[in-house]
Parts: sequence; C-alpha cells; structure tokens
Amino acid sequence: MAANISLFPVITDDLLSKTRFQASPYQLYYVRDDQEYVLRTEEVDSSTIVHKVIDDEGIWSPDDYQLCIRRKYSIRTYQCLFGPNGIACNNAKLGIALMWTSPDSKQRGVIPIGEIENSQRDLEFELNYEFSEAQLRGSVEFSTIIYLKEAGTPLWGEEHLANQYGCILGELDNKFVIRLDGNGSVFPMYEIHEPGQPLWYVKCDWIDPTYDLFSDSVSIYINTAHKNYKYLDKTKRTFDEQLLKEIMASALGVIITKLKEQEDYWDATTSGEDLQNGSVSEAIHYFIDTLEWDVSGPEAMSLSIRKFFDQRI
Repeated sequence: MAANISLFPVITDDLLSKTRFQASPYQLYYVRDDQEYVLRTEEVDSSTIVHKVIDDEGIWSPDDYQLCIRRKYSIRTYQCLFGPNGIACNNAKLGIALMWTSPDSKQRGVIPIGEIENSQRDLEFELNYEFSEAQLRGSVEFSTIIYLKEAGTPLWGEEHLANQYGCILGELDNKFVIRLDGNGSVFPMYEIHEPGQPLWYVKCDWIDPTYDLFSDSVSIYINTAHKNYKYLDKTKRTFDEQLLKEIMASALGVIITKLKEQEDYWDATTSGEDLQNGSVSEAIHYFIDTLEWDVSGPEAMSLSIRKFFDQRI
C-alpha cells in the first residue's frame, strides 16, 4: 500500500493538542414549512465509522428534501501553528474547511469555515451548510481540514514551511461518514399524480440485474391522485404506517418473483458471486443471505417478508 510522504511540516497530534481545538458533534437537519427538523445519526455497526441518517417522523428523504449540516468550532492557542516549529510562516494565513466526498454521487467539494492569523484572540467558528435535495446519495464523507489560505513571506528558519495557496496541512479530527439510507436511496419510492390509476404500483426496469443498480432499476410509485393517498401522506394525521409496510412487502415480493423467472440471473443472485455493488441482485442476495428471507415459494416468501417488516421497521 502506498504511503503519502509530505515534504513540509503538517499538523501532528501533539501540535493539535496545543491549539486546544474543539468541535461540537455534527448536527443534521432539514427545513420544511420554514421550520427546522432534526435528523438523527446512528452507527451502522460498532466496527465502522459509518452512520445512517434517520428521520424519526419518517418524512425526510435525500431525494425530496435538502440536507443541512451544522457544527461549531473553537481554537484557543493557535500561535504554535506559525513560525519555524509550526506549519506556516508567521505572516501567512491558515484556513479551516470541511471537505466532503460523495462517491455514489460522483461529487466532492470544500466548504470554507474560517481563517486563522497569528494573533492573540480566541477563535469561534460555525459551519452551517445546505445540500440541495437529490444532490447526494449513498455514502458521504466529511473531514475538517486545515490548509494554507494565504501565503506569507518566509523569515529566516521558515524556508522549509509550506507556502503555496490551497496546500492541505492536515485533518483536525476524525472523519464523519453518513449513509443516506432513506426510502429515496435504498427503497426508491416516488410520488406521481395519475387520476384513474391504482394507489400504488411497482416497475422493474433492469436489463442485467447482476450489474444494474437497484436504485436505478426498481421504482415504487405512490399515486397522490388516489382517494386513499391520505393514508400514505406522512405529513397528515391519517398516515397509516402499516399500509406502507404492506405496500413495500408486496412490492418486494413482485421484484423477487420477477428475478426468479430469470433463471440464469437467479442462480448468480443466490450464490452471491460476481455481483456489482448496489445492483438488484446484490440487494436480493442480501435479503436472502443476511436477512434470511425464505423465498422457496410464494407463501413462504410473503410470510417471511411481512414478518421482517413487522419486527424490524
């Protein structure tokens, strides 16, 4: 495995501890009807740093609402970052930013947070940023970095320091990784307005289920024009969670049944070999192998899926 070797000093744990850097936990929220609603994060498992995003009201999804992120930072003694024993020239200017990457969305970016000059005042920063609806999907990684925002004039003994704009000089704390596992990313559900059509229906549009993405190939449509849509509208008091579970269970039964009809692909699905990450077959293999759904026949499959939704969701 390749190692990154820096040709100039970067921030170390010892140097970071001298700055008395502090940061609050990340806060995620979204805005609906001009009001903020908190989104909770929960570790996927204790062996990873990945957190899934949860809306306890069951309304938010990354496709339908924005994702807002907020965090506070403070640095008390940062003079040690400047000069021959630091990471920047005495008259340079450092910056703090949040760097984010979203491989599933094929996007990355940097959000400026604040700047540090060699002075004596305490520094307090607050990050508050909004990602647009449908901008992100899958995993998103956040990292707070320190970088050279403005080059200085090296004094004697400072020639070895980084002095090029934008040069990243280290990370200030651990990475924070979220997984956008709302209905909009893991179980693609869409609202349509089609008078005269049923309350819901499912479409399966894959060509090669071992390769085609589940999120792109499977769609469940909820018809807002139907008289009974009020029972599926999560913003209304008439919302019936059990009805939504029944729809999801029935839709999954349709999806699995269709895949079983394609015998060559079904064999690959059940074996779990050579499946594209995020594909239809990988999702179904997960249901069978990890969640232990019994798909041996229609009756057993219907019972197994419904038991899962009753016990886990």
